[in-house]
Amino acid sequence: MLRSPKGVQLSVSFDRPLPVRFHDRWDRNGRYYAAVVEFVKRVQLTLKLRAKPDNAPAHLRLSADERRYKLQGFGGNYCFGIESPVTQYTLKNLQVAWARTEMSLVRWTPENDQPESRLRREFELMRQLNQMKIPYVTSVWQLPEPFYTDPGEEPHRQEKRKVAPEKWPELVESIGSYLSYAKEHYGAEPDLFSFNEANIGIDVLLTPEEHRDAIKRIGAGLMKRGLKTRMLLADAAGPRGTHEYALPAANDAEAMRYVGAVGFHSWGGGTAEQYRAWGDLAEWLNLPLLVTEMGVDADAHRGRRYDSYGYGMREVEMYQELLLYARPQATIQWEFTGDYGTVTDDLQPTPRFWLVKHFSDLTPRNADALATGSDHPRVLFTAFVAGGVYAMHVANMGSEREVTIAGLPAGIGEVHGIVSCESSQFQQMDALRAEGGVVKFRMAARSLVTLTGNW
Repeated sequence: MLRSPKGVQLSVSFDRPLPVRFHDRWDRNGRYYAAVVEFVKRVQLTLKLRAKPDNAPAHLRLSADERRYKLQGFGGNYCFGIESPVTQYTLKNLQVAWARTEMSLVRWTPENDQPESRLRREFELMRQLNQMKIPYVTSVWQLPEPFYTDPGEEPHRQEKRKVAPEKWPELVESIGSYLSYAKEHYGAEPDLFSFNEANIGIDVLLTPEEHRDAIKRIGAGLMKRGLKTRMLLADAAGPRGTHEYALPAANDAEAMRYVGAVGFHSWGGGTAEQYRAWGDLAEWLNLPLLVTEMGVDADAHRGRRYDSYGYGMREVEMYQELLLYARPQATIQWEFTGDYGTVTDDLQPTPRFWLVKHFSDLTPRNADALATGSDHPRVLFTAFVAGGVYAMHVANMGSEREVTIAGLPAGIGEVHGIVSCESSQFQQMDALRAEGGVVKFRMAARSLVTLTGNW
């Protein structure tokens, strides 16, 4: 039997006596206990969970006059699995504000631009993004073997590989020629370029100083070609203290000539302080902050563990925390293709799709993020305004409860809502009257409500 200080009790019984080991662990997510059950043959477990639901009411506050930062909007990655019909479905059915593509240098030669090839699909997708006026990042994962210090005979994926120092001029030329070809033949020109997660080597490993020098080399090469593509600072894996990876480049005036934005990936999540560090860095540099891979669990592709409403609510919680603390100008979810898909291969939206749609479609573009507050730790509240249109996202991560929002502008007499919960998603709510700047409603357990109103 496991019992938490707050009274949550889990009882576990087995169909026969088995050894159980208990571990007291502490990692980057905090301290926790783990019970490990040892068995060889099949075992039957009986689990019983007992807890008193926390359905205390939540009181939320909107400070409509306190504008914190600009939000351009929400988008998605279009890197892997772009041939999936999900790619076009999300581009058509979500309001995509930002995107990210893969630059597959391992395939890059003009001769490889053939019908139905990966390279052709890549260029055509980039052209489509430009035509739809969606800004986007293009990132490199794998390099052709000759560029590495340990080249093999055939291209293969491997982490933490280093670029051979003498190959940098040739690599800069390859990146530049790819982008020049995309511009000339497809009218496709990315806004930003990066090496994916170079701080941990997925696939190219760069020290902070090598990252700084790469920005200067590549940035100068792209500028010489007359390309608009700027460098993305960091594009680092994980939010936990990784902002330090960007500091050598951030403190180098020459490198910063070529940088157009700051980026990081949110896998695994972080504390409010860790998110704020990224926001503070971007604010200090006076550059947009992009969450270039918005994702909860980097291993969730194993067994499609992302394919559930529960995982979708974990993404909702991360969206809200990023908006509250990191203050990004855009988030780019992993992914809007069939990889980590929010839509099935036969184009049926999953519950996750509708949760994403709350943010992408109901938040006005280029909005001001407003100051908000909540007296309940399991109820997260964000709000935005643009052109007199207000959008307020309320995520209830716990039990059913009453919610009160105070501080609405006096000119808002009525708000309209969309609600998603486990049993139904993106449903219209009855109109809510706002009296004296206050609106009240009841929220289902583990649900997301988006309220909109005009002033």
